[in-house]
Amino acid sequence: MIFQQRNGVGEMKIEVKPYTYENMPDYSDVIEGAKEICANGDEVNVDYICDVVYEHHLTGDLHLQILQPSVFNDPDRVFPCVIYVQGSAWKEQKRFRSVSRLGKLAEKGYVVAIVEYRHSGIAHHPAQVIDAKNAIRFMKKHAEEYHADVHRFILMGSSSGGQVACLAGMTAKSHLLDEPNDASITPEVAGIIDLYGAVDITLSYGFPTTLNHQTAESPEGMLVGYDIREHLEEAKGACAVSYVNEDFPPVLILHGSKDRSVFCEQSAQLYQALKKAGKDAAFYIVRHADHGGGAFWTEEAIQLYHSFIQYCFEKQSGNR
Repeated sequence: MIFQQRNGVGEMKIEVKPYTYENMPDYSDVIEGAKEICANGDEVNVDYICDVVYEHHLTGDLHLQILQPSVFNDPDRVFPCVIYVQGSAWKEQKRFRSVSRLGKLAEKGYVVAIVEYRHSGIAHHPAQVIDAKNAIRFMKKHAEEYHADVHRFILMGSSSGGQVACLAGMTAKSHLLDEPNDASITPEVAGIIDLYGAVDITLSYGFPTTLNHQTAESPEGMLVGYDIREHLEEAKGACAVSYVNEDFPPVLILHGSKDRSVFCEQSAQLYQALKKAGKDAAFYIVRHADHGGGAFWTEEAIQLYHSFIQYCFEKQSGNR
């Protein structure tokens, strides 16, 4: 079949058939006033795969929101994977809240899996950490399906998700805080990124605008299931600083200097403890920033995450 198209330049004839990209004719007519943008085939495209179930519980299924990059010129390419645990004060999460901002990171060439964990209304600590580790295991098991590089994983979290990410990453090589859904797969990662994490629930002034701070009804109290003031020693088990002597990869911490929800001192003390323990850690105070928001997703911030992740993979390769 011949399809004829008339335009202001002349007559173009195209045979209708199942073209491949290689034999599809490139439109070459010169159109007055038209401009060109040239594609080279190496651009990163990102697809959103919604609500992938990674774990079944009596309290309900747990889901991943997966951002999967691809490149036209290399359709079989695999990409590093970032497991992201978003903030929710450990309460029920808005599963789709972080998809748009994490698309910026996916466009750098990362599979991103946003973790839903059992919230504090149905399960206390360490359920959230266990879920994050099992999400890593799921993504490693299904790495080929989602074009993820099984050898290059990063764990990232914000706010309460930063606490979960820190504890999961810092204990991944041990049997602490773990109930494997597949014991043959390790939840180890190459690096940890903690964005304004609520990493110390025992700090008496750690949550400036939480009026019922540390009571059993507070977000942190609901996480552990008791009044923290009456069980300070027990509550340390949910604090990242308790695990600084474990074996874990580099840690990058960012925190706003005017954070009203999670006081910056939490991150400062964790960073100091990490350095004292001889760990590879970096701390960036985001001057004037509040709790989260666009300040943590600027091009400068995305480039910082990207550079840190590449550093982690280089260090990982050197340790093999």
